[in-house]
Amino acid sequence: MTVYFTGSQAQTRRLIRFRADNEPRFLKSKASAKQQWQALISELELEGKVSSQQVSKKWENLKKRYKELKTGKSGAGTDAGEVTATNWQYYKDMHEVLGARPCIDPPLLVDAGAEEEDIPTTMDTVEPIPSPSPSSSSSPPPPLPKRRKSDPFMDFLEKESMKEEERHRETQHNTDRFYHCLSAC
Repeated sequence: MTVYFTGSQAQTRRLIRFRADNEPRFLKSKASAKQQWQALISELELEGKVSSQQVSKKWENLKKRYKELKTGKSGAGTDAGEVTATNWQYYKDMHEVLGARPCIDPPLLVDAGAEEEDIPTTMDTVEPIPSPSPSSSSSPPPPLPKRRKSDPFMDFLEKESMKEEERHRETQHNTDRFYHCLSAC
């Protein structure tokens, strides 16, 4: 039977802070990580009650839960009392530690062929732009809704979207011409 480290809220918060404060030591090797977990166990006066493996598993479970709550499930609600980012007791603590990591919040990727002025400098969000209906392939796209402030990131996305729509119209036109030619032959 495996005994898991549940720990009190204070102990769990101390585990999170300890892991963050000693990040470089945990990345050296498994032996170094094990030594760090042993140091935490001693600090929390849990010798003989839990192992470094159990504390390590607790950290992995906290990370997993944080990532799940950060991305969220589509269509998930809180009617059944599910845990969310707003009500999970350790979310803020974990966000302080993991929130800016590239594996959690990936950097912005930009098309290598993009013009320098097209590359966004910020990722502020604005209202989403509705996509055009697929039934109107030959008509020009509808005008974009007006925004209150200029946002380089959204401007970049709008330009890329318009370019993609134009490529689609050209492809559709060429396909129509091809089929017309085939039927005439």
